[in-house]
Amino acid sequence: MTKRTEDFNRFLLDHVNLDESHYDTLNDEVKAVTGFFDQHLDGYQGIEKQGSYALGTSIRPVKGHEYDADLLLLVGHDPSKAPKEYVDEAYQCMRESQIGSKIQRRTRCVVVDYDDDFHLDIVPCLAIEDGQYICNRITDMFEVTDGTGFRDWFNDKNILTSGNLKHVTRLLKYLRDHKQTFTAPSILLTTLIGNAVYDDGGNTGFNTVPDTLVTVCNHMWDFLCEHPCMPDIANPVLPEEDFTRHWDQVKYRRFRDIFGRYTDKVNTAYWEDDHNKSVILWRELFGDDFGSLPNRGGGAAPATTSRSVVPRRPYAR
Repeated sequence: MTKRTEDFNRFLLDHVNLDESHYDTLNDEVKAVTGFFDQHLDGYQGIEKQGSYALGTSIRPVKGHEYDADLLLLVGHDPSKAPKEYVDEAYQCMRESQIGSKIQRRTRCVVVDYDDDFHLDIVPCLAIEDGQYICNRITDMFEVTDGTGFRDWFNDKNILTSGNLKHVTRLLKYLRDHKQTFTAPSILLTTLIGNAVYDDGGNTGFNTVPDTLVTVCNHMWDFLCEHPCMPDIANPVLPEEDFTRHWDQVKYRRFRDIFGRYTDKVNTAYWEDDHNKSVILWRELFGDDFGSLPNRGGGAAPATTSRSVVPRRPYAR
């Protein structure tokens, strides 16, 4: 078995992770938006990071595509206002800011587009009695939410993996975006990944990034095998919030079939002892930028083909 831990770390740094310049630009624009709302929006109470931006699972966008960041715009509750008014007021405020290149309204958020291939999704959020609510502009209704609770749930799972879960989440999102063989909203995919972190009886499969990748993939595949029909996948801290609302049986079946093939490849590559064969197998998943192939004795690196394997338990040691 050749774990390729350093190859994974280098691949994440050079090809997967959102690079420092992108983060600096993003943080600067969030600071500008925060300052403008603070000065110009009635009832403004603060900004909170949400989604991949809050979880630390953002990835570098595929060439020609945008990346985004989600923000909760915390505002005071005014009983005289209809839910859609909070979105409309945030939209009008942003239009006056001259921030970004284009401002749009969507169902629950205001989108600020930038010329630097990214956009902000700004979601007005209110505390009403003992809950948090976002606003649906189309139905003109409040919808319960708990993005902060989800962030805390995911961070607890990440601690159980010594921080490796965030890296694995980025890797699986990279597969989704670059191979484009299945579709899954990030919140749904992240929930499936987080649910796959548990102790199945002395399992120590979270010591490194490749250990965590093979363990998470096998645990996810166990769950998918148990559910040939699309299961209910809810917010783990808010069961009434259904994350499969943008999926259907056709999309689920496609995801299930493709993920089974990828899990097979992950196991094959992970348990391969030969250096070159291992790198070639990982490249079948992540492309030719993964790892290095030493030229031994002046000859070409040996070719190999992937093979099916039965997952070993515990999945990673």
